[in-house]
Amino acid sequence: MNLELLLAEAEESSSGIDLLLPATSELVAGIAAFAIVFFFIWKWALPALNETLESRASAIEGQIKEAEETKAEAEKSKAEYDKLVSNADSEVQTIIDEGKAAAEKIKEDMLAEAKKEAEAIVEKAKSDSEAEKERVSSELKGEVADLSLEISQKVASSMSKDDQKKLIDKFIKDMG
Repeated sequence: MNLELLLAEAEESSSGIDLLLPATSELVAGIAAFAIVFFFIWKWALPALNETLESRASAIEGQIKEAEETKAEAEKSKAEYDKLVSNADSEVQTIIDEGKAAAEKIKEDMLAEAKKEAEAIVEKAKSDSEAEKERVSSELKGEVADLSLEISQKVASSMSKDDQKKLIDKFIKDMG
């Protein structure tokens, strides 16, 4: 009940608009305080805030430019790396080709040298064989001559003088 009485008294003493608006002296003091605070904020705080925001924006722009420069450098380095890799691949292929050519030349040189050595060995064997053949032939002729001489001496000693003369004449006739 007490609550109802308080509400009733409040309704009788003030109208609805008075509740919303403050007293005129308070309104003037609030507007003056707001104007003073607004002036100080506008004069000192707002420029400092703008300066901070501008320095922050320029710092961000600088970082973006650095990032773009770093990206461009990285792309340039990557292009150089790719070029070096492709050059290295071609150099490796060139070295391999040169190695194969050198190996083929060495192989051909070794085959030619081996062929020359084989021919030299065959020629030496032929000349040795010819020399041995000549030596054996010469020995054989000597032995045949010795044997012929011995046989002819034995035959001549067993023949009469007339038979020997006929044999000599026949030999001279056959030679001539």
